[in-house]
Amino acid sequence: MRSTDSTITDEGADAPETHALLTRRTDAIEESGWGNRFHLFQPRNVCLWIYLLLLAMGARQLYELAAPTAGVFAEANLAAVGSAGVFCLVFLLFLHHADRYERTPALLAVTAFVGGGIGAPWAMALSGNGALMNLYAKSFGQAWATDWRAGLSAPFVEETAKGAVFVLLLGLAPLVIRTVYDGLIVGAYVGLGFQVLEDMLYGQQSAYQSFGIHQVDSVLQTFVLRSATGVASHAMYTALFSAGVIYLVGTRAQPRRIGRGLLLALTAMVLHGVWDSMPAVADGNALGVILLMVLITVTSVVVLFVALRWGARRERGWLRDVLAPEVANGTITEVELLAVAGEREHRRRDRKAAVSGRSDGVTRRREKHVLAASLDLAHDLSTGKGQDTPQVEHSRAEIHRLRGR
Repeated sequence: MRSTDSTITDEGADAPETHALLTRRTDAIEESGWGNRFHLFQPRNVCLWIYLLLLAMGARQLYELAAPTAGVFAEANLAAVGSAGVFCLVFLLFLHHADRYERTPALLAVTAFVGGGIGAPWAMALSGNGALMNLYAKSFGQAWATDWRAGLSAPFVEETAKGAVFVLLLGLAPLVIRTVYDGLIVGAYVGLGFQVLEDMLYGQQSAYQSFGIHQVDSVLQTFVLRSATGVASHAMYTALFSAGVIYLVGTRAQPRRIGRGLLLALTAMVLHGVWDSMPAVADGNALGVILLMVLITVTSVVVLFVALRWGARRERGWLRDVLAPEVANGTITEVELLAVAGEREHRRRDRKAAVSGRSDGVTRRREKHVLAASLDLAHDLSTGKGQDTPQVEHSRAEIHRLRGR
């Protein structure tokens, strides 16, 4: 047995049920990859050198574009960085909340964000979009290209560029990125980096178009518009596309589901294409554009929740296996386990049951903290590979403290 639970009595430790629970915990941690660390510097991994090459190429292109006008449009640049940073912070808080089963390593999140913000747009998408748009203009005429080139170039070029960064990360972190849920979260970080840099570019361009007059106002107007329509965004598209990649290639923890993979990847590209083609699809009608905007946003959210539901099934099963021995040793209750790891449609009911059935002297607020601390305990157990590490003992003690024991 790889791990033992010091809080289970000797009689309980000898029980077949307890051994079975601990074995299932160990198997769940091993299969899910929870608690595995991410190491970026892997000199024998070709994915690292391709990733660094993309960063170098992207950084050079970005410098060549920004440096000549940096002094003249300094106010616009600062406003673009500040406004994009606010949007980034809000989205990061959302990702932190969504990443509830096993936290994405911070270094992996930063690597994904930087790759999506510098490598994907400047080393690949910018030149790819330009080449494809020129091809459309030469083949179908300038008028047709003006209406449709954005919607028929960005989905193919930008989604595959961001997808390429995600594939590199998959090669660098095969022990961490194992599930559809991992694909959704890491892909969202890649897309968020792309979107933040793109928002900065659009903000600067708005200042250029106004010939440098009222630079901050121009940038902020662009920021408000893009933030208001930011639900259907690169972060969401790339999350769906990356989840599709996981389904297509398969991992140790996720068998191949080619149908689901194609559905998610193509849906991301279609939503992106229709969004960029809204004026042409609506034939310039303002009301039509608004209706399309609402339709795409709602569809994006629905598809995202479907993907999260698909990905969460395995995560919830592993979470139950990791925490089940904690019910046996009395750290948490069965109702609390269901409240933390149950089905989505039942989790709110079970959480209310846990709060209403709390121990004497335990407030509703404290019981909610117990549920949050239970997730922290699962993270510590995964990091310690099921062993009774000091972090695990601290998490158990914190739950007991919250109960007032």
